[in-house]
Amino acid sequence: MAHICARGRETKEALESRHARELKQPQRSVVLPTLLFIAKKSAVKINLILLGIAIGTTGCVSDTEPYSADEPFPQGLHSLTPPSGVDHVVAGHTTLGEVVEEQPLAFNHAIHAGSVDDGGMEMECTYCHSTARKSTAAGVPSTQVCWNCHKMIDPSVSMNDDRNEDNAETGAKQRNASGKEALEKLAEYCGAPMGMPTCTNTEPIPWTRVHDLPDFVHFNHSMHIRAGADGEPRVECSECHGAMETRGVAEREKSLLMGWCLDCHKTHPSVDENYGTQSELRRAELKDCYTCHK
Repeated sequence: MAHICARGRETKEALESRHARELKQPQRSVVLPTLLFIAKKSAVKINLILLGIAIGTTGCVSDTEPYSADEPFPQGLHSLTPPSGVDHVVAGHTTLGEVVEEQPLAFNHAIHAGSVDDGGMEMECTYCHSTARKSTAAGVPSTQVCWNCHKMIDPSVSMNDDRNEDNAETGAKQRNASGKEALEKLAEYCGAPMGMPTCTNTEPIPWTRVHDLPDFVHFNHSMHIRAGADGEPRVECSECHGAMETRGVAEREKSLLMGWCLDCHKTHPSVDENYGTQSELRRAELKDCYTCHK
C-alpha cells in the first residue's frame, strides 16, 4: 500500500511539474506541434488540388462528337461541359426539321394519334407508351402489342382511300408505297404472316431514340403526366414532344436543355393548380439541383 501511495504522489508531482513547464513555454509545447500539423495537412491538400488540375487538363477524354444513343456511355474521365463547337449535350438534334432520325420502319404518328376528321384514330399517347403513367421512362410497345392490331390490317390496300394510290398498270387501288413498306417490315420483325395472332420473333424492333438525356439527368415521366387536381395530366405530352398527332416519324421539337426545363418549372400553371398556397415552396424545390441530378 505504501508503495502504491508513493507512486501516486510521485505521479501527481510529476504532472504538476509538466503543467507548469507548459504554461511557461506554450510556444514550444503546444503551438509549434499544432503549426506543424496544419502545415502537413495543407501540403496534402495542395498536392490533391494539383493532382485534380492535372487530371482535369490532361486526363479527360476530348470528345469531338456527341455520344451515340445506341452505345453505352464510354468509361473513363469526361468533361461535364459540351464538346467544343457543339451546342447541345443530348443525343440527336434540337432544331425541328433539321434532321429526322432514321428508324427501322416509318411509324406514322398522325395515323395513330391524329384526329378522326384528318383520317387518324385519336389513340391516346399512353396506349402505346403505357409505362409513362407509372414509371420514369415512357417506354415503347413490344412488337406483339403492335401486331395485336396489325395482324388484321392488309398491307396491300387500305380501307381509307386517302392512304391508297392507283396502280399504274392495272388502275386498281393499292396502299401507298411508304405505308406498304412499313407494314411489311412490321410483319418481318414480328415473324408472322397476316392473320397469325402471335409473333414468333422475340427480338424487339431496334428503334432509334429521339429524346435522349445525358445519364446524369433524372427525368420522371410519371411525375409529369399523372392526373393533377382537376383530373387532367399535369403536363401534356405535346408540351415536351410537340404535336405528334400531326407528325409522321418522330422528330425532336424542344431543346431539352437545362434552361428550358427550369423555365417550365418556374412558370408552368400546373404548379399553382396542384399546390395552391404551397406553390412557391414547390417551385423552390423544383429549382433544387437534386430534383434532376440525383
